[in-house]
Amino acid sequence: MTLKKIGGIKYFIFLIFSALFSTLIFSCASTPKQSQTNGGLVSGKFTGNPDEKTAINHQASEEKKNRNYTYFSAIPESIMKDVEVGSPSSLRRAIQAIRKQNSELTENEKVLIAVESNIMQMVWTNERVDWESPDVSQGNSYLGAINSAKNGIYDTSTGNVDFLTIVLPSLVVTKVSDVSPFFSDSEFALKKGLQLCPESVLASYLLGILYRKNLMYEKAVEQFRDAAKKAPEIFQVLYAYAESLYLSGNEHEAEIQVNSLLEKYPSDMGVLKLGAQIYFLKKDYAKSETYISRVLQQEPNDLESVLFRAKILIQKKDYIHAASLLDVYSRQDNSSKEYLLLRSQIQFEWSKNNTAAVATIETALKNYPGDKDVLLYAARISSATGLPVAGQSAEYYANQVLSVAPQEKAALFYATEGFIRKKEWQKAYDTSSRLINEPDSDMETLFNHVEICLALKRYDEAWNLVSQAYRQFPSDENVVQAYISVMVASGRSAQALSLINQQIDSAGAKLKSFLYYQRSFLRDSESMSLSDLRSSLIANPRNSDALFRLYEIYYAKNDYRKAQYYLKQVVALNPNDPELRTLNEKLNSLIR
Repeated sequence: MTLKKIGGIKYFIFLIFSALFSTLIFSCASTPKQSQTNGGLVSGKFTGNPDEKTAINHQASEEKKNRNYTYFSAIPESIMKDVEVGSPSSLRRAIQAIRKQNSELTENEKVLIAVESNIMQMVWTNERVDWESPDVSQGNSYLGAINSAKNGIYDTSTGNVDFLTIVLPSLVVTKVSDVSPFFSDSEFALKKGLQLCPESVLASYLLGILYRKNLMYEKAVEQFRDAAKKAPEIFQVLYAYAESLYLSGNEHEAEIQVNSLLEKYPSDMGVLKLGAQIYFLKKDYAKSETYISRVLQQEPNDLESVLFRAKILIQKKDYIHAASLLDVYSRQDNSSKEYLLLRSQIQFEWSKNNTAAVATIETALKNYPGDKDVLLYAARISSATGLPVAGQSAEYYANQVLSVAPQEKAALFYATEGFIRKKEWQKAYDTSSRLINEPDSDMETLFNHVEICLALKRYDEAWNLVSQAYRQFPSDENVVQAYISVMVASGRSAQALSLINQQIDSAGAKLKSFLYYQRSFLRDSESMSLSDLRSSLIANPRNSDALFRLYEIYYAKNDYRKAQYYLKQVVALNPNDPELRTLNEKLNSLIR
């Protein structure tokens, strides 16, 4: 065969290879047409021509997988770098640079402009695409990955040969709420993207969204903080950073970020709402209300903000205005979970209408079965009133929560209170012990545990707890009461009497009533005890303990009518206590 023929054959083979490579460049993984906006999907399946599976030759060796071997290798590296950074300003800079190069755009330049337009529209939603996007064939993996992302699908068939094919499938995080189906793939890809371009705002921001939607708030904070350092001018990045700080429980830093945002965007409703939530979490209800009121000034019909202001007012004990706001909200929606919880809270705390509060929470239980917030409030009402809710006790609802969240403090607290009400002291001790050993346990938990220890005659344990609290808070009336109760019950009579006599003259009405009641146990004669108990009731006629002790004294003396006089008052103050009702019925039978 002649040399000339051999050369011709080589040239023919070269032409065939070039044609096949061009086909590979502009083919695309098929994108399912199904729209998915709640849960993400993962797709690596290709249903078209096998020869068109990838848009880029991904058979290249690993060391060649960089911008020099990609579809965009003819485009200057500075332009590609701006696209990879992916901030609004860098995308605009890349567009301007492409336009300046020549008047006639090449096909790969058109594709790159289309990619930038989609990034701007999908990621930087506060920005507008202020350039013209040329018509371009959708038959390539870059736009194929974008179209898949728009439909809620994480596309794994891009070839992963350059920054964009690695990162673009993760645009799906902006479109779906459930990222779990593709979380690992997307996390790996975005981290790889940051290795290729550490300056990428786009990759950091998308990784932050991925973590936030997977409820990994601390990791989200890291990524949004990184993105904010790279591009401190982007509102969305700064807002996402502040929001993730709030969600991660970092109230102090979240407050700083929100106040910084409000200096630049004083009327932005999203920032104002976030500020209201942060200050609510910090229990600064005045500031929280100020922020949500500024939202309602701009948008009076924002139902979410109407409800949130009602929630703030309830915390401020401004029940009248809170009830009015709930009435306004109920005209549009009277079945939302938050509305039902707040309505039940007002009925329980303000109206003192326990029957109505129970009925409202029963509606919430029916509408939102298994919801933790509803279960906890049902437990709270039942533990405080002794009333069954939908036929079940406080411990039942608390245990439902504890079955899925064993360390839920509110559930342990309500279960403990339910057991105390029933005088099931050992069960109360078991649940209370789990709470009292927490480093941040509150005083109410301590008082409950002390009461339980006294009932079980665990005097040393009660003394160790309450004496420590008294050393820290000697002026706190509740601590003083618990301290004296333990001293009286544990036989420290001289200490108790000395402290009572020191405080009794200057004490307020509630504390004075308590002090007289406790001193009645330390008196040498019955007449002196009775005198102290009557003084206790003069200071506070609703002191159930003093009333019940008077019942016990007269009952022991067989003076049933006087005993009944005091017991009826105790029953009136505690209408849901079945043990008291039983005692009253027994007393009635004796009098007849």
